[in-house]
Amino acid sequence: MQVVDFALGDASRVARGWTVAVVPEGYTQSELDAGLFETDVATFVKRLLATPPFSHTDLRPLLNVVKVRKASAHSGTTIRLLTPTPAVSPFGTAFGALFGRDTFQGRQIERTAYGDSDAVKKFVRSQPALGPVSHFLVIINNTQVYGGTMADEVGWFSKFGDSWPDVAIHELGHQAFRLADEYPYTRGLSDPVSAHTGAEPSEPNVTTVTDTALIKWAEHLTLPQSQIPTTVRSTPCVRDHPVITASPPIPADAVGAYEGAHYHDCGIFRPSLQCRMRENTRPFCRVCETTARLEIGHYMVDIGLGAETRAGAWTHVQTFAAGTNPPRMLSYNAVTGTYAISDADRYYISAARRPDGTPPLNPVDPALGTGSIGADWTWLVPFEIGGALHYFGHQFGPGTQGIFAMDVTGTSLAATHTTPPGHASHTHVVTLDLGGVPHYLGYNSLTGDAGLFRLDRDTVDPVPVSTMQWGPGHTAVVAVMIGSEPYALTYRMPTGEVMIRHLAPSGFTMTFASRSGFWKRNITHVAMLDLAGHPYLVRYSGLDGNAFIHHVRDGGTGVDPVCRVPPPGLGGLSILGVGAPAIGRVSLPSASVPSQDLYFYNALKQTLSFTPLTVH
Repeated sequence: MQVVDFALGDASRVARGWTVAVVPEGYTQSELDAGLFETDVATFVKRLLATPPFSHTDLRPLLNVVKVRKASAHSGTTIRLLTPTPAVSPFGTAFGALFGRDTFQGRQIERTAYGDSDAVKKFVRSQPALGPVSHFLVIINNTQVYGGTMADEVGWFSKFGDSWPDVAIHELGHQAFRLADEYPYTRGLSDPVSAHTGAEPSEPNVTTVTDTALIKWAEHLTLPQSQIPTTVRSTPCVRDHPVITASPPIPADAVGAYEGAHYHDCGIFRPSLQCRMRENTRPFCRVCETTARLEIGHYMVDIGLGAETRAGAWTHVQTFAAGTNPPRMLSYNAVTGTYAISDADRYYISAARRPDGTPPLNPVDPALGTGSIGADWTWLVPFEIGGALHYFGHQFGPGTQGIFAMDVTGTSLAATHTTPPGHASHTHVVTLDLGGVPHYLGYNSLTGDAGLFRLDRDTVDPVPVSTMQWGPGHTAVVAVMIGSEPYALTYRMPTGEVMIRHLAPSGFTMTFASRSGFWKRNITHVAMLDLAGHPYLVRYSGLDGNAFIHHVRDGGTGVDPVCRVPPPGLGGLSILGVGAPAIGRVSLPSASVPSQDLYFYNALKQTLSFTPLTVH
């Protein structure tokens, strides 16, 4: 009998992917030989891949399910409840599973079934290539008794009823993602009503806090403080709290604070009315699903230890490719009009410094790479004409525009064309390639007007191509290339909405429009991250100092969270209430292999930090 094989993925992905080992308990050798365990694991995997977030296609390449076989002396149908509970299971199974191991108020909890979890972990990790595995499930081959629990980092469950794969995923919620039970009882519905009086629990999906600014899932709230708590509180405590009356009625999938969770009816809250962690056959709520996504997403993008250095006073900081030279950074001050260009050496560290805080291109000639392009360029964005790097400048208010060419050595900018005041005024400007020709997209968040303009030459005005009406209030606009197709992603801070539009010379097609509250209502910066040829985004809040990386789906059909970024902290500069260019990606040389680093300019501390990223 083969001990190890994969129901999903393969051994090569274990070290760089998310892996769960499934182990049989109560399968005799003849049952294993007959393929019963294979059939059961296949049933579990089918249900797993139909359950968000595991069903998301961007996560599929990271998922591994490995079968690790060990025969039991007796079939699991012999395992049952024994009173009093013996110290050692007498049922002759591989890992000693037994029902009713736990007690509550002096009575056994009949549905708690588990065995020797340490033996399970040791057995799995002793197999070739499975040493890194940290997620474990045990299928108890018993269809007659309902049971399951998570004990000592291992999820155990029986095959009672058609919903047993849902029970398995519920236990995986405990084991892999540290999610709490959200039901209000311990043994069953016949338990007396109880109130939580202990400390704040550590799990991410239960809390005693009802302040929207402090609640654990503030990021995901879709309801205001006036609707928190979201269920009716009563004295004395009751089991099932009805949802509060509101106009319009609170949606069934709203994220708020619903009383009753973590084995208590009162004094503790869960994010949503229903969730798999409350009732096995329900989908995960938004908070639990996102928790799982972020845990798995860390296998998609690894984040290393970064470094920080001083950087001077700037309003715009961005990287650019400099031909055969190492990548460089352009710093610009919209107040003084000055700029400084520096090699983006590893972590921007150099012993020599210019007076403005940037490292010189040549320590013998510190002035090399410095100059002035005039003040008040609200936007300064790069584009290429004929393979040569240029920057397009725009002044909000007067509408003045300028085109600047970077010299071939990557050391200076020179104006090649300036339009007089009176052009359409944009609060946001992004450049993009459309059909092999550089264009820019201008948007006015006050009027909702958007326009697409072609950049034919660096000595003439941009050519209007089309106008669009996006509606007012978008506070971030990012150009995203998915394959060779251009898209624009926008975000509205007042509502938390995210929208993605496919762009063409004739106009745009909406490919994704989120619900209100899709993102938190405090994002100040959104930047494109082209990581290993795939479209990622980084979003940062200058109001709470936190940042996340997201993946953009194929076809621009959605945005999914990947992982948290070590909090950059407060200090991201904003102009007109939107993020100035101060966060993005740069490919930096290293002693071994090229890396992709996330950089962040902190205008408050006048520092520049780099965080290494590795994409699988």
